Amino acid sequence: MKVLLINPSLIEVNVGHYQKATEKQRGIYPSLGLGYIAAVLEKEKHQVAIVDYDAELQAWKRIENICHKWHPEVIGFYAMTWTFRQANVLAKKIKELLPQAKFVVGGPNLTCLPYQSMQDSIFDFGVISEGENTIIELIDALNKKKEDFSQIKGLIYKKKRDIIINALRSLIEELDSLPFPARHLMPIKNYYDISARNKHFATLIATRGCPFECTFCDRKNRMGRRWRVRSPQNIIDEIKKIKSKYNIKEYMFFDDNFVVDQEWIKELCLKIIGQKLNIIWECRARVDMINRIILKNMKDAGCYRIRFGFESGNNEILKIMKKGITVEQSLKCAEICKEIGVEIFGYFILGAPGETEKTMNETIELALKINPDFALFSKLILIPGSEIFDWSIKNNYIKSDYWEKFLRGEETNGAPTINTPKLPELIVDKYISLANKKFYLRPQYLWRRITAIKNWQQFANQLRMAKSLFIK
Repeated sequence: MKVLLINPSLIEVNVGHYQKATEKQRGIYPSLGLGYIAAVLEKEKHQVAIVDYDAELQAWKRIENICHKWHPEVIGFYAMTWTFRQANVLAKKIKELLPQAKFVVGGPNLTCLPYQSMQDSIFDFGVISEGENTIIELIDALNKKKEDFSQIKGLIYKKKRDIIINALRSLIEELDSLPFPARHLMPIKNYYDISARNKHFATLIATRGCPFECTFCDRKNRMGRRWRVRSPQNIIDEIKKIKSKYNIKEYMFFDDNFVVDQEWIKELCLKIIGQKLNIIWECRARVDMINRIILKNMKDAGCYRIRFGFESGNNEILKIMKKGITVEQSLKCAEICKEIGVEIFGYFILGAPGETEKTMNETIELALKINPDFALFSKLILIPGSEIFDWSIKNNYIKSDYWEKFLRGEETNGAPTINTPKLPELIVDKYISLANKKFYLRPQYLWRRITAIKNWQQFANQLRMAKSLFIK
């Protein structure tokens, strides 16, 4: 069958997580989820095209051309909660061009809000959680003109006026069994990250799942609690393929927690060194998973930056968020990184339950003590599927149908927070602005960033980002 996959624009639907100018400058990343879906479909001999809105200048025109000339039979969308309405609008427009096509949606929003996502949408099917095996069974059923979809696990679908949610599908255990994402279908040279050292970079996913319990995160509901890994050689083979085809030498591991198993990461690093890949890369990790030995291995293998969720400068707030770390661990981790010579990208959250102006000041002071190479200050968002969202419902900080109304367009704020008389959202906004000024406008920080710049591309990127942080 002919399948068109679409990634709607996240930039166009900026909803308040960061200032609009900052959101536009942070970067554009490929949808590896769609890349994997496309890859498994091609493996089964289906024909696939991908349109990525943020990475293409005339995305709608290209969709029109594909519909008129190619006539895809299935249209699939990746949708976050914030892009779901846009996906639905695009699906309706495409439906006018291809009235016989079937429409499928997957992604975080569908997984966290399956029934609510389907009830007011044009989509015929939804894929819950990991979609590689579910989509193959669905396309096979459609190709054979089947009308019974009840046995396809992980699927939600419409049957007349009813919405049917099938049994959940087990998560994929053997990640090496999956083909590499279909990057040849993406505008690979159009993706960038504002803090990257090179103009072009590639993203990879080496692991799936998260065993931790952060209350503000929904990922464990989408990819499971158990941490699953690809073999180091499988990852090496993917890097070799990307480097050979696109001459890309910088990589970003998009895993939520890259450093969990010390032996696994050690083996991966030794293979990168032993096979002389000569690449640079960054990843995300927890402060309590880093030690000198493993960090030295990572740096020797080309790791030049790690992104850490420090979150708060107050231990009680960290406990409330169930982050599982302490301020003291954050400071120790930063000390080790600086000793070994690995850059730090720090994430900090303001506005958690129990937060006060005093604790927010402590978070700002922690950021100044750690003194990372980059810092991102954001509000705690009550996202669907997170524990903090359910807690906020029970404590009357948000309505239980908030996100359902957001999907219908009845709510327009895609970044709801815990707004109380003791700590209004405007005060949290004020402290985020204060944090950016205190952190980024220090003469010693500005000098450090200037002297650390490797090339003119990096200089231009960081200059644009610096301007965006202070645009009102």
